[in-house]
Amino acid sequence: MNYQLFKIVNSFAGRMDWFDDVMEIFAQDIVWLLLALLVTLWIIGTKEDQRSVFYACLSAGIALLLASLLISPEVNQARPFVSHTVHQLIPHSADPSFPSDHSTLAFSLAFSVLFINRKWGLAAFGLACLTGVARVYVGVHYPGDIIGAGALSFIICVSVFLSRSWLQPLPDFFIRINERLIAVLPGKRKG
Repeated sequence: MNYQLFKIVNSFAGRMDWFDDVMEIFAQDIVWLLLALLVTLWIIGTKEDQRSVFYACLSAGIALLLASLLISPEVNQARPFVSHTVHQLIPHSADPSFPSDHSTLAFSLAFSVLFINRKWGLAAFGLACLTGVARVYVGVHYPGDIIGAGALSFIICVSVFLSRSWLQPLPDFFIRINERLIAVLPGKRKG
């Protein structure tokens, strides 16, 4: 079923050059938009926003480490372009595909934001879903790779979210460092 769903989505690739270009951007670059959102929240947000950014980064880091060091080598799922003839629109190494690293990052950031801010979180979740669909469309992942990334990200984000009361000294430490750095920047007015 995983391969059949892959074939359906990937069969649209290569038909319209402009749409392929858009999907290539979604597949590779939406994670940068999500990271820019977090940087913006850190810079202009409240302390609670900064804590959310910390938890999002922590969740993403844990999920990516689990995915790359434990899950991916154990499952060892070959990428679609290794096992089948596909419409591959972007270059990619032939490393194991489960779970998708891009989708793990995107979903980890999205779920973390969603738990704190519904509006921004839903937008981030939509971007994470676009990333996942695009990774299938461009021929580098199966749908199961994306679903696995979403499930892993959700479990890690819930765990971090539920642990935030005893984790709070960690983001507060980094927030204090940030405040001290900002205070010594040239041009900073003293009030």
